[in-house]
Amino acid sequence: MIRVNLLPVKQIKAEVSRRRDLVIGGLALGLTALIILGAYIYQAYRISKLQNEIATARGEIKALDVRVKEFGELQKKIKDFESKHKIIEDLNQRKAGPVRVMESLSAATPPTLWLTEFKETGGKLVITGLAVDNQTVADFLKALATFHYFRDVELVETTEGGPGSGPLKKFSLKSLISYQPPATTIKSEGKDSVKKEEKKR
Repeated sequence: MIRVNLLPVKQIKAEVSRRRDLVIGGLALGLTALIILGAYIYQAYRISKLQNEIATARGEIKALDVRVKEFGELQKKIKDFESKHKIIEDLNQRKAGPVRVMESLSAATPPTLWLTEFKETGGKLVITGLAVDNQTVADFLKALATFHYFRDVELVETTEGGPGSGPLKKFSLKSLISYQPPATTIKSEGKDSVKKEEKKR
């Protein structure tokens, strides 16, 4: 018995074409899905990496914050130390100031001049005394002005010594006095004292 395929050729071709299109569409859809999945995995990896970097950066920032805090505390301690050191230096200078002033006054006084009054009020000094002549008084003023403890040395007056003073001249002068000379003077005096000690040895 002979069988005859009665389906038209066009329908067969159409069916084959439709199946081929379905296969191609499925492949394209699968490829697209793979691309999307790959992109998602890559983005997830990037996000995870960035999160790790952010966590590391935050840890470093915290460590730096601790160091900055420690540095600030160290600076505060240094300032406190410098402040205390300055107070101690000021106290030492004030303590030694009057002694240095009297030493300077003694060094500036000529042998033929005698001091009768030394009065200091609020940084203003008044000195009175007797001298053999006016030139001796002038020499005393010049010598006194060479010391940094005495500023604006000025002669107020010179008169005759009066009864009991003989030919001596009575004088009065005024000056500003500072028990804390400039730091350069203190340093130079310190060096001089060190040199004197070395010479003694």
